[in-house]
Amino acid sequence: MSEPVRIPAHIDEPPHVLFWRLDEVLPIGIGLVAGIMLAQLIICSLLGIVLARFYRRFCDNRPDGFLLHAVYWYMGSIAFKSPRTMPNSYEREFI
Repeated sequence: MSEPVRIPAHIDEPPHVLFWRLDEVLPIGIGLVAGIMLAQLIICSLLGIVLARFYRRFCDNRPDGFLLHAVYWYMGSIAFKSPRTMPNSYEREFI
């Protein structure tokens, strides 16, 4: 018989670092790296923790991927070269 197929428990779950989602850890990591580069580790890491806390509160009341969709809607295409399958974000009505 063939080996059993492993079925994931959660589909489309964002990547995690220990207990936190990756997008919640990024402000802290960026603050740590900036603090090391600027020789202001405590200030930058505290700023990263505060930004992560505000980001978590912002995302708690909104659906998953809201921030990425908002960036696309208000700032345009994320890529430098617009892909063919993604419509222009500034066109609000299609014929």
